[in-house]
Amino acid sequence: MNYEEQLATLIETDVGLGTQVAGLRNLEAILKWVPSAGIPFAGIDLLQQDEYSYDLFLPLPDSRWLTFGVS
Repeated sequence: MNYEEQLATLIETDVGLGTQVAGLRNLEAILKWVPSAGIPFAGIDLLQQDEYSYDLFLPLPDSRWLTFGVS
């Protein structure tokens, strides 16, 4: 499943969150969005997968997690 398909699925299940996330295209945009989404920076996890790829885990205020693949 590619990013566009994952985003479409998110919009189908949570239109509010999906529309917020739809405009986020890079790590800088995600980190600027985080405070307005009520996500504490202290709760963010960035896990290195290889020398170029990371998984970014964001704890949402409603106890769900939002994840991004970052390269």
